[in-house]
Amino acid sequence: MAQVNLARIPAPVPPVGAVRRTVRVGVIGLGTVGTGTVKVLLEHQREVTRRLGCQLELKALCSRSIHQRDLSWLNKKVELTTDWKRVVEDPGIDIVVELVGGLSTGRAIARAAIRAHKHLVTANKQLVAEHGMELVERSRAQGVSLGIEACVAGGTPIIHAIREGLAGEHFDAVYGVLNGTTNYILTEMEHRGCGYGEALAEAQRKGYAEPDPSFDVEGYDARYKIAILAMVCFGQPVAVEKIAVEGITRIEPVDFAYAHRLEHTIRLLAVARRKSGGQLEIFVRPMMTPHAAQLAKVTGPLNSIMLVGNKGGNTVITGRGAGGEPTGVAVLSDVVQIARAIVSGGAMATPLGYSDWHPANIAPDGENQVATYLRLVVRDRPGILARAAAILARYRINIDSVLQEPAHSKEKLPFVMTLEPTPETNVRRAVAEMRRLPFMAEAPLLLPFAQLP
Repeated sequence: MAQVNLARIPAPVPPVGAVRRTVRVGVIGLGTVGTGTVKVLLEHQREVTRRLGCQLELKALCSRSIHQRDLSWLNKKVELTTDWKRVVEDPGIDIVVELVGGLSTGRAIARAAIRAHKHLVTANKQLVAEHGMELVERSRAQGVSLGIEACVAGGTPIIHAIREGLAGEHFDAVYGVLNGTTNYILTEMEHRGCGYGEALAEAQRKGYAEPDPSFDVEGYDARYKIAILAMVCFGQPVAVEKIAVEGITRIEPVDFAYAHRLEHTIRLLAVARRKSGGQLEIFVRPMMTPHAAQLAKVTGPLNSIMLVGNKGGNTVITGRGAGGEPTGVAVLSDVVQIARAIVSGGAMATPLGYSDWHPANIAPDGENQVATYLRLVVRDRPGILARAAAILARYRINIDSVLQEPAHSKEKLPFVMTLEPTPETNVRRAVAEMRRLPFMAEAPLLLPFAQLP
């Protein structure tokens, strides 16, 4: 009988789709996003395995209150801990998912995970906006991947679209409705005619707004997001504190009545655009937005981003910008990409889209020529319009139109002037002078008309 040397027979090739290995994940933080992420991972596990060709396993969960939580919905055994360091230092974990929020703890977890040679996924927009370049350099030095998709627009895949789908484009500008809380409030005020306070209370009842909503309604959330988009679109890191920001708390139902007469609506827009001479204009503020503009059609808690390309034109991406499970989809998309790179032996794309950066040269705020909506609330007296017009004339500002809605109290009478394009600094100086007029019942409201492509 012939002898067969088994050592010389090649090992069988695994069939296509066979599981090749297991990639293990540890999640730190079980708030809204953390819980949503875990549920998406568990519910989509079979589909993810088919896409990856490997098993994606949830190995550990960390939360300070984890032992007081009802985790009966977990359908498999998972290690539970209150100490995030145990997750970061676990040699069996490949990918650390940081979802705790807050800058100091988030930064400590991120640094420790990268130092321990763990791949890192984070939804911490403040961390990435303020320390994104540091994280990229640290992860590059340690040979690990960094995922940041969930930092901007929740479940809307804007980072992947810019970084990969539009990697060959040169962007001139990015415009965004980037905060679902403020967009919900504004569209409720517009459609129902209710005041800001009522719309905010409704947003809080539905879980769209926090008990303290200032981070959203004052524009700070959108400011972090536009800083990240500027890095990804232009390769220009921006000091967040240099981004001009203004919130929505002074918008009233009457402003929508006037806006509709002007064929506009009001949206909180985050804008970053290149200017001549290499400067970058970047800000967050409520603006008069033309009804015909795509961003004007974004309602409720949705987010939408318009990318203005030099060759490909405008690309608009709209989707759910908040909520545990939509944001969990974005987190999981990074996890899947990193797992795919682990299995294939490749590398994930540079998270911020550039391998080197040039610090942004921020254009001074207020230099633009803008057309402006100016709402005055006055105690009705003779000569009000003449005195306001005289101040505008001193600053060489032309009035385009004067509008007044009927049936308001004579002691708190709103009327609107629309102003022709002029340097915004001049308008601000004129408005500062108007505030001192004796018949003013409240401070004037200034809203620029958005210049959208």
